[in-house]
Amino acid sequence: MKNIFKSLLFLFCILPSLSIAQSAGDKKIQAGLTFNAGANWLSPSSNKIEANGGGSLLSIGLNVHSAMKSSQNLAIATGLEFDFGKNVYSPNTQYTFVDYLQDDVILTNEEASAANSYETMQLLSRNVSTTKLTIPLMLLFRTNFIGDFRYFGKFGLRNSFLLTHSISDDGIQTTLGIPNGEAISTILMSSPGEMFLYNGSIGLTAGAEWNFVGSTCLVLEAGYYYGITPYFLDRKDENKTMYNIGSNKEYYSASARQNQLIFKLSILF
Repeated sequence: MKNIFKSLLFLFCILPSLSIAQSAGDKKIQAGLTFNAGANWLSPSSNKIEANGGGSLLSIGLNVHSAMKSSQNLAIATGLEFDFGKNVYSPNTQYTFVDYLQDDVILTNEEASAANSYETMQLLSRNVSTTKLTIPLMLLFRTNFIGDFRYFGKFGLRNSFLLTHSISDDGIQTTLGIPNGEAISTILMSSPGEMFLYNGSIGLTAGAEWNFVGSTCLVLEAGYYYGITPYFLDRKDENKTMYNIGSNKEYYSASARQNQLIFKLSILF
């Protein structure tokens, strides 16, 4: 985490010195730091789970606007962002169970079958925290400057790649597979392979750019992104971790897509 912020601070310090003495309206490439804040919504694609309210998103990174050919009204918007997101969901079945070890490791179907001893909880809700590297690639349509302001819209893809994730579960401890009423929470458990490594979404944003001094601009935008890839990985049966109990354990994977509402503040040089 410290290395991320040190790198971004270094870029923030050198970008102004790389800026050519020309107005923002004449520059072909603008680059600078960006900060995002917003909300995530899971859209379940099966009746096994349901979204438990909205999640959150915070990110920091580099934003780049590059004009296309001789036109200042059409550009490519891209960059590099580190996203820190959260989502919460609950099982949509009466009894869903998870097996785990006391050292905060969730057991898969295969691991639970081979383990000598483990704990079991009835799962009530699950909080998923993720760190992702995001590379947006969008078409930027903008007006000429009207005084110190110009206005724009963007359309394109937001490409996110999973770096790390952790899981916090809330549930009820079980004894011999029967919930005994004792509430239990686990923190930062690991479950490798639970998440889909790539999340892609199609987005539409609108905003304004303020040229407040020299060629330096403050940019504010808001956008909605619709998820087009799975948020969770549909695991093989032996690697699934959640199950219902019928005639035997019936394992399943969570299934959903993620939509986002994002507000972005950037300073471009």
